[in-house]
Amino acid sequence: MSKLFIDDKAIEFIKKALMKENAPAMRIFISGGGCCKQFEMAPVKKALAGDVTFIQNGLTVHIEKELADNTGYIGIKYDEQRGLLVELE
Repeated sequence: MSKLFIDDKAIEFIKKALMKENAPAMRIFISGGGCCKQFEMAPVKKALAGDVTFIQNGLTVHIEKELADNTGYIGIKYDEQRGLLVELE
């Protein structure tokens, strides 16, 4: 993975969620299997082995190795009506 973009509104939203959970970072990963894979985000205390770590505007994000290896770009935006929106390339 070469790029992670998180807009300012999303950063503030995620930081507030992390404060509520008393977690220092967010982890982005794929859950499920077969045809039903799902993109997930969760507050975490630390990265798992193999995770790729990015820090943007004071927000620490750990990205699952498989996702980082197979994605060139992850974009996260916040929309007040729909919440967090994720774009993968």
